[in-house]
Amino acid sequence: MFHYYNGLKISYEKIGKGNPIVFLHGWGCSLDIFKSIADRISSKYCVYLIDLPGFGRSSEPDVALDVVGVTKVVNSLIESNRLKNIVLVGHSYGGRIASEYANRYGNVSKLILIDSAGIKRFSIKKFIKIRLYKLKKWFYKTFKNVMKYNELVTNSGSVDYVNSSFIMKKMLVYAVNYNQRKVFKNICCETLIIWGECDKSTPLKDGKLINRLIKGSELVVIPDSGHFPFVDNYCYFMKVFESYLGV
Repeated sequence: MFHYYNGLKISYEKIGKGNPIVFLHGWGCSLDIFKSIADRISSKYCVYLIDLPGFGRSSEPDVALDVVGVTKVVNSLIESNRLKNIVLVGHSYGGRIASEYANRYGNVSKLILIDSAGIKRFSIKKFIKIRLYKLKKWFYKTFKNVMKYNELVTNSGSVDYVNSSFIMKKMLVYAVNYNQRKVFKNICCETLIIWGECDKSTPLKDGKLINRLIKGSELVVIPDSGHFPFVDNYCYFMKVFESYLGV
């Protein structure tokens, strides 16, 4: 199925019957990553799996969207399907969107954040790295060293950044630079935070901080798993997930 919003074509799937539960995937992924979970809970929940803008079968926006912009797209789809009091699940980048939605629109009975992004920390090492990058970029551009300039721009940044289109690169920069500590503080719905014990992309200390910021939230650490605990330790994850939902 497709939802259309401001020229965007958003792909989504609806599985099962019952109260609505909406899943938002992480950067570089698609709704397919949640299929095994959706099939397992579809007898009790009406599951909505969404391809966020620029991922899966959803179109890429003509202009880069920040976290708030992507959240508006998600809200438009939720409103068009007339979903109320949803359970909202977000992994990594999807956790950013889920948190923003819960803060801005309410309409969430339960929020489940899985290794969520959203915490921005100051790092001297990262600061120096960025300053050196900008200096090199300026130098190559000023002295018209096109080959070195293109090589620097193409190969700098994370794997997600390097593999993204120009528009998606800007969207990733918007997301990474958006510190959501105040957003987490303002969330008032029931919240479960699930985290991979060995996550290196969004470390466990971020999960613990989010747990402190969201009043009344619960943190569960999944052993022997990294950034994708629902893949690395599926059985353990599902015991926690289903217990929380009462499935």
